[in-house]
Amino acid sequence: MKNVFFHARRELLTETLIMLIRFQSFMLRGKAKRRQRQAGPVDLPENPKTPEDFHPLNPACFQNPYPFYQMLRDEYPIYELKNGVVCVSRYEDIVRLSRDTETFSSTHQGVVAGLRKGQDMRPTVERNVRLSRLGIIPADVLATADAPKHTTERKVGHSALNARFVKSLEAEVETLCREMMNAFLDRGELEFMAEFGWKLPMRLIIKLLGLPEKDFLKIKQWCVHAINSQSGIAQPAELARSAMESLRFHRYCWRHYLAAKRRPKDNIIGLLVKAANDEATDFDDQRAVSAIFQLLIAGSDSSATSMGNALKLLIENPEVQQQIRDNMDLLPNFVEEVFRLESAFQGHFRWAKADTEVNGVTLPAGSRLFLMWASGNRDERVFDNPNQIDLFRHNGKKHLTFGHGIHACLGRELARMEIRIVLREFLLQTENLKIAGDAPFIASMFARTLVQLPISFTRKTSALAATPTAAKFDEQQSNATA
Repeated sequence: MKNVFFHARRELLTETLIMLIRFQSFMLRGKAKRRQRQAGPVDLPENPKTPEDFHPLNPACFQNPYPFYQMLRDEYPIYELKNGVVCVSRYEDIVRLSRDTETFSSTHQGVVAGLRKGQDMRPTVERNVRLSRLGIIPADVLATADAPKHTTERKVGHSALNARFVKSLEAEVETLCREMMNAFLDRGELEFMAEFGWKLPMRLIIKLLGLPEKDFLKIKQWCVHAINSQSGIAQPAELARSAMESLRFHRYCWRHYLAAKRRPKDNIIGLLVKAANDEATDFDDQRAVSAIFQLLIAGSDSSATSMGNALKLLIENPEVQQQIRDNMDLLPNFVEEVFRLESAFQGHFRWAKADTEVNGVTLPAGSRLFLMWASGNRDERVFDNPNQIDLFRHNGKKHLTFGHGIHACLGRELARMEIRIVLREFLLQTENLKIAGDAPFIASMFARTLVQLPISFTRKTSALAATPTAAKFDEQQSNATA
């Protein structure tokens, strides 16, 4: 009876909150349109010399943020943006803060991303904690949890996405990739992100979780809203819309989790149900549902983003492409360079639990920090010729794209495998790859995501017969490194 009341109340409160936010969003959209009419265009200097010259919160800057990142590393390694977020841009500082989990918390990522400068985070955090306990919004789990809760959750997550399990998926990913490619190979052109990049990783994570594949489109749209809430530049009306859609998304996760709890199956949600039922741990239903929510977002965006960036870099660097075509053993090295050069998530947020100092700058308790993985990945203090693709880089796996420390991404081996197989299939089954139109990035501090990637190509007539199996490819790699 207690559970029945909990879920009835949760559904009612969720719907009430959605209605309130819908009204708020309507009012904020009107204000945003009036501000947009009053605001003039912003001219960006070609060679910015200060962060203010670069206008870091202007959407145009995100098409190529790397000069800005280098400026920060060289001149302003600890720099506060106009919205109060403190950017940490040097590799060693990022690593040190990632390891210091006693001082820098990973919790409340959505809160710290959306606050105004000087705004006290405590009231918003306290409200969100109450809402998460009621099951209305996700609790802090996995990437957004601190120890000791994070320790339990990481064990649960590792049981679902360990290296052995990922290895067992390779033939399935290969089959899915070829099936999807067969739909467009004869056509000779493709909008990669919409027709392939977003679909393959999402179809896979939906299947692994045990969710209906027909829900692909609405889950993807929900994930887009969840990531938009972390962009750092979203306007209040956008944030309200994203908050409303995230409530619907979380409610969807609850409904499928409860269905799985009644009839557990052999999939990731089944593993989460089992962990939540284990009285020896403090893992519970709220955290299990929040894990589903987070796994869908991470599984939908990061692999798709890196996949698109990988194909784009492959096309833009024909000499590198030819090297790999001549020696497929170099493909994993290229994938690591893609991760380093175009980090799917440009950074993650932390907040200071106590007064502290970073690189000579004093930060009071409550300070919001953005650990800039993408900047650290191009830090010349760590990587030689950091803006270049080097297929023989001695420290190529030292990049920060999957985070660092206890929050290193659980799905990193799955992402590596997916992208390696997709690139291999494109190299084996196509030639004359070209970018056939504009390929802009979304405006976001958080995600390095292509809006679109139109490509053209010629199908190789002998491709199907020449394509090795995933097992054969791994055997070739093992022989090459033995």
